[in-house]
Amino acid sequence: MKVLALDIGAGTEDVLLYDERKKRIENCIKMVLPSPSQVFAKKVRAATQMHRNLFVKGDIIGGGPFTEALREHIEKGYRVFMTKAAAYTVRNDLDQVKELGIKIVENATLKSFKGQTLVTEEVNIRKLQCALAFFDESFTDTDFVAIAVQDHGVPPKGESNRRFRIEKTRQLLERNPKPETFAFLGDDIPPHYLRMRSAAYASKRQLPNAEVVVMDTSQDAIVGCLRDPVVERANPILAVNVGNNHTMAAIISNGEITAIMEHHTRLLSPKKLEHLLIKFADGKLSDDEVFMDNGHGVIFLTEPPGFSKMERTVVAGPNRNILASANLPVHFATPAGDVMMTGPVGLVEVTKRILAKRRMLP
Repeated sequence: MKVLALDIGAGTEDVLLYDERKKRIENCIKMVLPSPSQVFAKKVRAATQMHRNLFVKGDIIGGGPFTEALREHIEKGYRVFMTKAAAYTVRNDLDQVKELGIKIVENATLKSFKGQTLVTEEVNIRKLQCALAFFDESFTDTDFVAIAVQDHGVPPKGESNRRFRIEKTRQLLERNPKPETFAFLGDDIPPHYLRMRSAAYASKRQLPNAEVVVMDTSQDAIVGCLRDPVVERANPILAVNVGNNHTMAAIISNGEITAIMEHHTRLLSPKKLEHLLIKFADGKLSDDEVFMDNGHGVIFLTEPPGFSKMERTVVAGPNRNILASANLPVHFATPAGDVMMTGPVGLVEVTKRILAKRRMLP
């Protein structure tokens, strides 16, 4: 099996070309690249310096730095036009996009436009293939493209996107508490996950013969933590991904996720995160408490065993150092010997599980 795993975050795009014929995952190709959001933010700032209006079309990509650069562009007096599809990059609610001063247009061609056109692209398989061609590496025999992006989903009008995200997480876990419940095959992505669907479509457009698996970046990192050699045999586990935007913690017992907590990283100090994790593992943290603190919420499927009963607390994510000074016995995950591969390793793991389940079916 050959899997191209792309973990696309706010800061970096982490790439693992997993090929089981290489025997050891350490021998597989790994890359850490600037995220598409960072790349296109840089293009926007260049347009600002050149005093040019912008027309943005293409795929949905991560907002983050790109959205901030667009906001600064408008504040300096320049105009931004976006196609409806591309505008979902900025917000899932297009009325909010318009409130930022962005003009949404229906057509991918803007007549009489004088300025710079940006074609957004989140899944960049063709560019990766060109980069690796010198090393005689081909993607034509790739079986799966596994992609992780952060996707809140589009809530009904007037509903909190934080409530919506945690509720959809709850529904998935109640259906199946195994970690692979968070992964979707290309044709099975729910319609409210617009960014995931856009990523899957972009992948099939570029590599039509490969199947597509998509999941959220917070969740693939949790799965990747489980593949750390120090953690694999531990039970129960508290796994924490401290991302650029979101921090997600999960209790995994006997291979099943029994509890989830999600908050916004920017609101967490080392002391506060330490307090939340202990309270969460002890079963004393409420959903409303996290939500009222501008986080997402908490899910308990079963009563947690308590923090003192956790055999391992494993931590990953670009902001994992928040917990370096905390008074907790944490292990920093390094699956495949590389902390930056936690997300891609998680993607490979869920792809293997999906394939194994398929082979068991009559």
